[in-house]
Amino acid sequence: MRKIRLRTKFLLSLICISAGLTAATLLIVSYSVEARIRENIREDLRTAVNTYASFEKQRESDLARSAQLLANLPNVRALMTTEDVATIQDASADVWRLSGKDMLVLAGRNGDLASLKTSVVGLDRDKARELLRASLERGDSGAWWFGGGHLYEVWIQPIYFGSPAQSTTFGYLAVGDEVDQHAAIDFGKIASSEICFSFGDEPVAGTLAPNQQWNLQTRLSRGNGTLSTDTQEIQLGPEHFLETTVRLSPAEGSPVFLTVLKSIDKATVFLTHLNNDLVGLGFLSIVAGSALVFLISHTFTRPLSSLVTGVRALQEGNFNYPLESRGGDEVTEVTAAFIHMRANLKATQEEQKQLEERLRQSHKMEAVGRLAGGVAHDFNNLLTIIRGNSDLLIDREGADDFHRRCIEQIQKASGRAVSMTRQLLAFSRMQVLQPQMLDLNSIVADMGKMLPRLIGEHIEYKFTAGEKLATVKADAGQIEQVILNLAVNARDAMPGGGTLTVSTHNIVVTESEALKRPPMTAGRFVLLSVTDSGHGIDDATKIHIFEPFFTTKEVGKGTGLGLATVYGVVKQSGGFIWVESTVGKGTTFEVYLPEVEGSSSKPSAEMKPRAIPRGSETVLVVEDEEGVRQLACQFLRVKGYTVLEAGGGEEALEIAGKYPGPIHALLSDMVMPKMNGGVLAGKLKAIRPEIKIAFMSGYAEYSRGDSAQAVPEAPVLQKPFSPASLLGIVREALTGIAGTRESNIEKPDVPKEDRITSSITEKV
Repeated sequence: MRKIRLRTKFLLSLICISAGLTAATLLIVSYSVEARIRENIREDLRTAVNTYASFEKQRESDLARSAQLLANLPNVRALMTTEDVATIQDASADVWRLSGKDMLVLAGRNGDLASLKTSVVGLDRDKARELLRASLERGDSGAWWFGGGHLYEVWIQPIYFGSPAQSTTFGYLAVGDEVDQHAAIDFGKIASSEICFSFGDEPVAGTLAPNQQWNLQTRLSRGNGTLSTDTQEIQLGPEHFLETTVRLSPAEGSPVFLTVLKSIDKATVFLTHLNNDLVGLGFLSIVAGSALVFLISHTFTRPLSSLVTGVRALQEGNFNYPLESRGGDEVTEVTAAFIHMRANLKATQEEQKQLEERLRQSHKMEAVGRLAGGVAHDFNNLLTIIRGNSDLLIDREGADDFHRRCIEQIQKASGRAVSMTRQLLAFSRMQVLQPQMLDLNSIVADMGKMLPRLIGEHIEYKFTAGEKLATVKADAGQIEQVILNLAVNARDAMPGGGTLTVSTHNIVVTESEALKRPPMTAGRFVLLSVTDSGHGIDDATKIHIFEPFFTTKEVGKGTGLGLATVYGVVKQSGGFIWVESTVGKGTTFEVYLPEVEGSSSKPSAEMKPRAIPRGSETVLVVEDEEGVRQLACQFLRVKGYTVLEAGGGEEALEIAGKYPGPIHALLSDMVMPKMNGGVLAGKLKAIRPEIKIAFMSGYAEYSRGDSAQAVPEAPVLQKPFSPASLLGIVREALTGIAGTRESNIEKPDVPKEDRITSSITEKV
């Protein structure tokens, strides 16, 4: 078929106007006939309501007459005079059978229920007593009772002692007819209509199906028991009805309604047949146009319908519904554009899911980091006590070899605990760093001799240094630890041998690239990548590799802190880490460190401990952890210092205010309840300007910051500490000369390569 535009197709479709003229004729006829039918139905509904009103009066009269006859029976009066509930209950069965009613109630003069007889189970004694008393309080003779899903029309008759003129009432008799399904069906046949009895908004009986009865109640608007008596049109399922509703109970009584309905659809069945006949006649006049309509439907409706179906499938999440895009009209162009848009949307959603998963993982890692940092901080206080007291014991004179070996084992175990604690602090970014301007090429090159020995001869080591590499600001020792940990992971991923490649180069991360690797930000970075040709990491493991204590190794061959340490060091250095891995094809760890301005400097040589001279100054030690405070005081007293102890900032200020002599130095913990070390130092400086300040800290978050601005030059000692490092920091604070103490981070007296290598936690 020749290609034509969509507008032309619409013009061709105007030929169908002939069919529209026929339809207009049918509508006019149908409207006139249907209006007449509706009026007849309304008249039938009014007649049905009037018929039921007459029927209701007759039934009420019958109930009143039956109740009066039963109440005047001598045996009933004699029965009620006994006032014995058991006797009345047993004898009431004969009275009930004699009444021929669905319900019989006998009650005392106060409305206390003595007997209840019903033809069906449902209305219980408590509910009947409640309904009876409510009717008596209103003074009703005729009433409607509803209980247990059953509706009764009731007549209440007093039982008099003597003649009614004496007005001596000693009981009540109530009889009732149930308005049930049979009654509804019988009246429906009489009225030739659908019937529904309801109590409030709950249907009781009717000729409609149960679901239609409930649907009817939800559609009727009654407000607070009121209703409109006008005829309304409603739809119950597929069928349309005209209905009118009347209230059977008085306004102050129970809300009982009767709804009468007649089906509009059934009444207009003949109109449908008439329409079919007229359509048949009109069909003969538009046979010629049918071929054209078929052609338009084939060329226009089918592709458009397919496109609409494709849109609905996309709403349900189906991105693969097949669509045709052949041709050159507007529908084809829109279909092709929709297919392209759908492909882009699918790719965007998949990318968004990946980003959301990465963001959740990042948040989880931050939360675990905060928890690990808090645990490590508290654990440092315990390790300080353990290591400090072991140092005191090992230096004690007279200790035999056996006790010395026991103490050395304690020190080794505590040393391992210190190493693990610092790795936790590294993961949580709370360890003490000594950042400086670094050239990563120099760092990796310096480690070039160590790494081949570490990974083994079966693995080939390559280093590709980037040209004109920018400088970064980080702790040289921690960066070495990062490289060593990643190298160990690579070694374990290649048990049969392979290639380990370390490379560096400058990189610029754009906004679009950063969005693909959250929480990375755009900017200029130095990229350090460590690539192995090992077995790779699957997606399920990749999600957890940076979590502390997560390891895929067997028990005893890994603690799961290696990559957690790498993660923490990189984060605390202001950088980002990313992992690319394919199972069976190797893994690449990419470390992004931000560029900084300035020239690099070589890491300073490790400072060896010097002999710490004795002192005679007065030192105020403030520490809320009693064991740590006592240990620090013991170290100082052994070296001749006069020591003042305080468990908090307020106590320290009180001691400083009362102490008559000079206080030469303050050694305070940074994190304490009520008043931290920085605030305490500022207040002590105000009253004793000559005092020197030194701090202790469990982790770096509080080692230097806003709280220590009053004394930015004060040295900081990281916990756990040795006697030499504690005495050294006090001497440094007193003299103002750095280097009189050990490095803040304890270093065992072993070669650097062996010390760093032995501290690496095994790969995940």
